[in-house]
Amino acid sequence: MAESRSKRMDTVNGAVGGLIMITGLAIVFYFNLSYHYFIGVIVASVVFGSLAMRAVPDMRKKENKNKNPYIGFKQTKKDQTVKRSNPNILRDEHTIMTLPLEQLSWREIEELCYMYFKSNRYKPRKTPEGADGGIDLVIFNRHHNTDIAIQIKHYKKDNNIGVNYIRELDSARKNYGCVLAEFITTSKFTRQARLEADKRKITCKDIEWFNRKVLPWREKQLMKKHGS
Repeated sequence: MAESRSKRMDTVNGAVGGLIMITGLAIVFYFNLSYHYFIGVIVASVVFGSLAMRAVPDMRKKENKNKNPYIGFKQTKKDQTVKRSNPNILRDEHTIMTLPLEQLSWREIEELCYMYFKSNRYKPRKTPEGADGGIDLVIFNRHHNTDIAIQIKHYKKDNNIGVNYIRELDSARKNYGCVLAEFITTSKFTRQARLEADKRKITCKDIEWFNRKVLPWREKQLMKKHGS
């Protein structure tokens, strides 16, 4: 949960005032200055701490949404976005559960899907890395009493899944003895890919599935964790 403005104001006040106090006292004692300077340091720390505190923006206001919540200056794009420096990175669960999908690596998207299916009692199993033949997860469907082979692709929204991927999944699912298969992507499918998937009885789940199912589930999990 984000800090309130009053807490951030106290933090800024303490940081600025404390820094001035420590620096000023060090100078006073080092040069053996009179007590007038000592009083001046105290007054300066209070005054400048109060001034800095007033710069803390109210993040509820629209005009402050792109500002640093502590100092009130506009943030750069680098400050606002956590970039994926390594597309193969696999960070901790908290990061996966909080960052926007576009800021997650392909491995983290797979992990997010694994957590989603596990939470919903699909008994997901991860396939050996590098030897999955295109299959990333195998889940158990209670309604059909059978396993489902799942392939997951984390692509940008303009990079649609084509027919070849569907055909590859159809072949790969046989390696795990799965009759059913699902293709999950953070982008979309071409019309031809959907037609091919229907013919081969493969379920297609695109970014809309993430928006309808995974993201609301993720939000509920975070609320439970924080007791909200």
